[in-house]
Amino acid sequence: MIKVAERFARAALQAWRALSLDAKVVSAVGVANWLLLFGNHTTVAATRDVPLWQLFPFGADTVFLIACGVLPIAYAMRDHMSRAAFTSRQRAACVAAIVAVFVVVPTLASIVLRETGKPYTYIHDGALMVEWAARKLLLGQNPYVADYLDTPLYYWPMVNNPALYHLTYFPFLFLVTTPFVWLFDKVGLFWDQRFLYLPAYVATLAIVPLLARRVDNRLALVTLVALNPQLFPFVVEGRNDFFVLVFLFAGIALLQRDRRTLGSLAIAIAAAAKLHAVFIMPFVAVWLVATRRPRTIREAWDVLWRPLWPATLFLAITFLPFLLNDFAAFYDDVVRYNAGGAAWTYPISGMGFSALLLALGVIEFRQADFPFAAIEIAVATPIALWWMWKLWKQPTLATMLTGYALTLLAFLFFGRYFQGNYLGYILAVATPVMFLTAEAAPARKRVRTKKRELVREPARELVREPARAMGREPARAIGRERAQVGAERESAPVTTPVPLAISAPKGPASTDVRPLEPMDGESAPAPAGALD
Repeated sequence: MIKVAERFARAALQAWRALSLDAKVVSAVGVANWLLLFGNHTTVAATRDVPLWQLFPFGADTVFLIACGVLPIAYAMRDHMSRAAFTSRQRAACVAAIVAVFVVVPTLASIVLRETGKPYTYIHDGALMVEWAARKLLLGQNPYVADYLDTPLYYWPMVNNPALYHLTYFPFLFLVTTPFVWLFDKVGLFWDQRFLYLPAYVATLAIVPLLARRVDNRLALVTLVALNPQLFPFVVEGRNDFFVLVFLFAGIALLQRDRRTLGSLAIAIAAAAKLHAVFIMPFVAVWLVATRRPRTIREAWDVLWRPLWPATLFLAITFLPFLLNDFAAFYDDVVRYNAGGAAWTYPISGMGFSALLLALGVIEFRQADFPFAAIEIAVATPIALWWMWKLWKQPTLATMLTGYALTLLAFLFFGRYFQGNYLGYILAVATPVMFLTAEAAPARKRVRTKKRELVREPARELVREPARAMGREPARAIGRERAQVGAERESAPVTTPVPLAISAPKGPASTDVRPLEPMDGESAPAPAGALD
């Protein structure tokens, strides 16, 4: 039995090593999430959280679980047996099917259960609040001033929900929702915020592969973002992370293609939707300047202002009306409610530093005030400054995303609450880094190799010329002459060669490096300092 088990393990290991990168990622991530479906992956239901499979009726829940388990394994088996016959289009279709089963189908089931039941069930309170913030705006009320006691949020299953008195979200979320709510209410149709969030999820998965070049890297990247275990279950209940990520990744893809104005605008839209995206704006500014290396302050201003003025204008249009209407209400809802100090402060929760202090008894109860903001700033600021300095030295998108992810992690972890989807968002932002770095490394290696060749060639010529003048040409160059003289050379008398004057080369050796010619199907490498 032991030998049989050993042979089986060895064969399984060899088969695993033979799999392509995308097959390894799809099978590993898919099976891991399938196991988590039995307990950890839950969503909001009527009165409590339930596992995703409980969204389906009897029989359909079994089919759902079987499909989630079989499809990732089938992908790996198809890759192992078919090899090259398993085409890129077929692989993409299989990944799409896996994503649909894990995420899209449960989300649609949750929407149907809400529509056929109570409007405050099977949806996250944040999505419910955004829906009604749009309706408050249509009624002529400032969503940051109004309360939500007269909405279905009052019946949402949480005792003393402080969200009844505070709108913690940035304006763009309910501004973009307002025309849809108006239209659906006008024609008598049911509106669910996931009608926006689910397409944003799918659009994110269409944009993410643009950050990589190789097909296997693209498929692996899509899988890691789509089936992020700390993020995709929250799509089902209607959290807004992918609505922010779709604009963030679109901006990164545009910056990668040197579309600076559109890229900055897309990232500004993400920042107008959620605080998380605000932290990337300083890194974008540093990247814009560092990739151009201006020599004067005027040039630096032009490099920075030209691509950023549409983004600045958009942010001003989004925020200024609410800041001017009632700055105190906006500050109370967005800042004090989250950091502490408001009349109804968000309770300490999650798995961050605040939860640790609560468990140790340093903080007595969940609603207690504590100077988390000072700790967040003290920890996140030096991390941000160090990575901005590194970004200035090495202006790549991989460096930008790494600095942004670590800064955001430091800020959120030491905040009043650190939810699971916060970690999932940070992991999603950091996921492209490994692929950007891996694909940039061969290009840098080719550039360095070409530089060495171009530098060495003139040096060889400088060595060869004096050697010929001194009569010391290498043996391989004068081998034929030795074969002709033969014994006569051996019997000839030894003489001392007359020293010859060696003239210096007329010009310095050239070290100019021209860009390499691109290979078939590959774009020409950019200068080493701008590779991503």
